[in-house]
Amino acid sequence: LRAAVHAHPHPAARPVLDAWAALPAWARAEAPMPGPALLCHGDLHLGQLVRHPAPDGPWRLIDVDDLGLGVPAWDLARPAAWYACGLLPPDDWTRFLTAYQETNGPAVPATGDPWPALDVPARALTVQTAALAITKALAADRPLDEIEQAVVDACARMPAG
Repeated sequence: LRAAVHAHPHPAARPVLDAWAALPAWARAEAPMPGPALLCHGDLHLGQLVRHPAPDGPWRLIDVDDLGLGVPAWDLARPAAWYACGLLPPDDWTRFLTAYQETNGPAVPATGDPWPALDVPARALTVQTAALAITKALAADRPLDEIEQAVVDACARMPAG
């Protein structure tokens, strides 16, 4: 993003860069991540969940080619970020999170507020998504679309440092 906006300034870049700077060093890969490393999917999003056998079988997590060790909250960063940006309806988020908690998923506590675990990964993913959106819009010489603007707007709402 810095290189892209150096050549072609974009007004959306400032809130994204500010949100990036406000993330803890470990979220910017500048320090080790806290906590023990556990088994993580590595690319979890709602499209990775399927029912087998369809249509009423149990949910299965597919596409495990990015499986590895890490902090499980990062597996939930994408749906949490989409929810926080207003891109995932609250009912869908609640249904997903409730099912995750009921199956003792390791990223968040089984009960209570999930945001202490999800806050930084969700903010980091939002910043990454916004930076990518701006660079793609600049490369295509087009304005941000509605979804891209939503993630930039979410960056602007993030607390600074």
